[in-house]
Amino acid sequence: MPLVEDGMRVGLGTGTTARWFILGLAERVRLGLKVRAVATSVATAALASEHGIVVEELGADGLDLAVDGADSIDPALRLIKGRGGAMLREKIVAASAARFVVIADDSKYMSGLRGRVPVEVVRFGSTRTLRVLTDRTSIEWAFRIGADGGLFTTDNGNLVADSEYTDVVDPATLAATINSIPGVAAHGLFLGMTELAFVGHIDGTVEQVSAHGDTVAAGG
Repeated sequence: MPLVEDGMRVGLGTGTTARWFILGLAERVRLGLKVRAVATSVATAALASEHGIVVEELGADGLDLAVDGADSIDPALRLIKGRGGAMLREKIVAASAARFVVIADDSKYMSGLRGRVPVEVVRFGSTRTLRVLTDRTSIEWAFRIGADGGLFTTDNGNLVADSEYTDVVDPATLAATINSIPGVAAHGLFLGMTELAFVGHIDGTVEQVSAHGDTVAAGG
């Protein structure tokens, strides 16, 4: 059974891996598949629309499926996301879907979460928020710089603070600490949300990893 079926409402992620999914979905749409999509960023909406996918606002009835990439995945399918700076909308979309599925290459599948954890920060009092993040987590954080040399701004008009590269030994505690800080709009730790991950290998094979830890070879 294909992941996306006719008539589905599908959430589309942001980033390089999500882009390939969108292009593959667009090919099926050209062949007659009917779907309604919700995009997690302005860039994703533009890409999907350009390739013939109908994009709409997220409605009260939610979604059948959301598909996205990840920066780091552990065997429990906990994630670090947000390299594209869209983690707030990505988290809203993932939480609104009956199934949240992640696709990634095997360099992202790790024994434990590690990398730079992004946090979307409201502009008001942002320097204070950054100081509190560092004090409460004992991790250094810095505002992300955009391609234009200025502070990176999300589609929501907020800033992004990235942690130093770190091993996230206790994701739940770190997530709770970040959530407790006023001025934080969202963070890139996605815990207990992912049902299934497709992990691609350089030899062309793909593994399916479920939230229960089951791993199944899915072929090339």
